This record gives sequence, C-alpha cells and structure tokens, in this order.
Amino acid sequence: MPSENEIKINEAYRNYTPPVNASMIVRKLLSTVPDKYLQGLDCVVLTNEVALSRRDRLGRVWSRGRKFDKSRVFGRYHPSSRNSLPYIELRVDKIVAGLKAGPFLLRDTSFLRDLVFGHVLFHELGHHIHHTIRPEHTEKEDLADTWAGRLNANFARKTYWYGVPVLRIYKFMRSRKWI
Repeated sequence: MPSENEIKINEAYRNYTPPVNASMIVRKLLSTVPDKYLQGLDCVVLTNEVALSRRDRLGRVWSRGRKFDKSRVFGRYHPSSRNSLPYIELRVDKIVAGLKAGPFLLRDTSFLRDLVFGHVLFHELGHHIHHTIRPEHTEKEDLADTWAGRLNANFARKTYWYGVPVLRIYKFMRSRKWI
C-alpha cells in the first residue's frame, strides 16, 4: 500500500527514451528519505531538455553570485506558487550525458549511477527542505549541497550498506572534480 507521503513521479519526455529506468532509480532514492523532508512536495518530473519550453531552456540563472546557462542545469526546484505545489524537475538526458562523460565504471555500476542521480535529486530536495522546513541564512547552493551529501550518505548506508568504502572513493572523485 502506498503511504500518504508517497511522491508521484511524472515522466515527460519528448522524442527521448532514457537508457536507464530513471523512474525506478528516483523511487528507490526517495524511499530512503524520511517522510518529514518530503512533506509538501507534490511530485518529481523527469524530463529531457527538448521537452522544456524555450523560457526554461535558454537564458541564465543566478547561482552563488554568478550567472550560469540554463543548458548546464541538471535539475531544478520549483517552489509553490498560487497555482501549483512545489515540485522537482530532473533533466534525465543531462544526468545520463554526465554519466557517459565520466569513467567507464560509472556507466555500468548501479551503485555509482544511483549516487549520481541521488546527488542531483537530493540537491534539489535540499532546496525544498531549506525553503519549507528548515530555513537558514547561508548560501542556498552550499546548503543544498550539504543536504545532498547527507541524504546520499543515508541512501548508501540503507541500500548499499556493503558499499560504504566505494562511497569514500566517490567523495574523492567529486573533490577532484573527476565527476
């Protein structure tokens, strides 16, 4: 039976079929998050860049005091508005392209693939937590990265308890900006 806090996962691709089952990966990732952090979140939308409107694809966004092209964004958090509840948007084609650009090990290892998807999902979930549950007066992106690390470590500990040493290798690779 689905719990009352189960988050819907909507797939909205245009002319794209992901090479991995992104919906299953996101569901597995969300299953390890405590319910108190998911409250108020409506859904997770899985999409590709072509399916987005021109306004969402082109232009720039502010992050850490600098502007970045929207084409470099892997995911976005959309806070609540008058017309909609808050939701998370993940650009699966960008995440998968990032996996292919990394070492060969990333493409074929479900553990590392889950961690990369988890980093993006949990970063955006960190924005939701910051916006609705635990507001703090620090840099938003740094805070979201902190939540991403905590939730990803929680996921690894619960799901891949035997792979914690590999998590240390992942952190090392992230610190060197190899992935």
